[in-house]
Amino acid sequence: MYGRVRNILLRFAVAVAAAAICTAALFANGPRLAADDTMETAEEAVSAMNVGWNLGNTLDSNGTWITGDDPDSYETAWGNVATTKEMIDSVKAQGFNTIRIPVTWSQHITDSGDIDPDWLARVKTVVDYAYDDGMYVILNTHHDGGEGGADKVSWLRADSAVYESTKTKFAALWTNIATEFKDYDDHLIFEGYNELIDSNNTWNAPSVGSSAYDAVNGYAQTFVDSVRATGGNNAERNLMLQTYVGSWDSGVLDAFEVPEDSASDHLICSVHVYSPWGFTGTDKTVTWTSVHDDFTDSDKSEIDSCVSAVTAFSSRIGIPVTVGEFGAECKGNDDQIALYVQYFVSKMSAAGIKCIYWDNGDYNDGTGEDGGYAIFDRSSLKWKSSIVTAMMDAAAPYVTDNQTEETEGSGTSAAVSEESSAAQASESAPEETAAVQTEESAAGSECPVADDTTGDDHGGINLRIVGMLAIADAVLIAAAVTAVVIYRKKSSK
Repeated sequence: MYGRVRNILLRFAVAVAAAAICTAALFANGPRLAADDTMETAEEAVSAMNVGWNLGNTLDSNGTWITGDDPDSYETAWGNVATTKEMIDSVKAQGFNTIRIPVTWSQHITDSGDIDPDWLARVKTVVDYAYDDGMYVILNTHHDGGEGGADKVSWLRADSAVYESTKTKFAALWTNIATEFKDYDDHLIFEGYNELIDSNNTWNAPSVGSSAYDAVNGYAQTFVDSVRATGGNNAERNLMLQTYVGSWDSGVLDAFEVPEDSASDHLICSVHVYSPWGFTGTDKTVTWTSVHDDFTDSDKSEIDSCVSAVTAFSSRIGIPVTVGEFGAECKGNDDQIALYVQYFVSKMSAAGIKCIYWDNGDYNDGTGEDGGYAIFDRSSLKWKSSIVTAMMDAAAPYVTDNQTEETEGSGTSAAVSEESSAAQASESAPEETAAVQTEESAAGSECPVADDTTGDDHGGINLRIVGMLAIADAVLIAAAVTAVVIYRKKSSK
């Protein structure tokens, strides 16, 4: 009998040791926060970014014509395939260390801002694909703002009256999003809204005067207050704001106000840049600019003007600025697009302004009609390697050492073939026309050890796993102690 008890004790000892080893392995590869449990400042995070990639026209897809509650029916509504881990792993393997995940929540929330659990779970799954790869992840509310009318579902407006009527729902939505992700470390960044536009759908600068600016600044303050109030890591999480429609128009930049914040040095502002539009934005003839396929000295001058304006803006407001969207429509001119991204990313990065490429998934291999911004074929996992390489090479000199170490060695994939991209329309919101739309909107011992290829001390391991293992350790130890007590009582008889 005593032999049987000894065997039980041995099994407990082995189980406790295994759980302890797993826990130690997790921490050795890095918990979600650094050792001092501090969150990176906005400046530190932006400095560590190289270049980013947008998962466009996917979780942001929407339209009043889409029916049902299945998340997949929305995610694929604009023609893209459902996002997979392999897809996001491929983004990481190309060398990108930042990903922006646009999400439209409008058709998945109640009037009080509560989120459909299935939709939230799907968003979280996609966020985790990138987060567990050690990437910076920017999560936003996307077409909840933007143009209204037709079959669009936007409900946030650069309009004071609309702001007053929606701010409670907006605050509740961000409270729910922030609460879901409050234990995530500083690799997760929240972006409050996207391309808020006035009631006249006026791009570049509003046609309704100060009311539009007041509303944008109001949403920014509500966003910051709502996220901070949820506590946890959200108390100091880096938060991203945006100008009116993401514009860098001088009047728009002048009107932007940095919200008050209980945390110091944790705010970022974003603009969207599709200049020079004659090269990047369209293959159609327009009256107000010269449409062309080659990247010219005139295009460079326009980019230089943008860099100067945005740099001065960042200096005035005292927080870092990023380009949340940029890119060029394919006109069978990938060699010229590579020249464009090299110049754009180099100039912006040298000024401390990091860039995130807009990819809406409409992949053009150059054999069909012109159009499309995608540099990644999400079905075949093929990349336009010359364009990716140009971006990575341009960004590399301006990345802080710790992040360079993280992405060094991944580089750009030599095994991928060079293909094409996906279409968009307005200078500040080209993502919509690339959608497949109806009318205007789209038709031994298993131990969970972190992947050490991420190379940063924040790791890709969820603290909840560590917590569960710690609880398991405690239960096993308690059971072992109980067994020892029983054994001793038996022995004393």
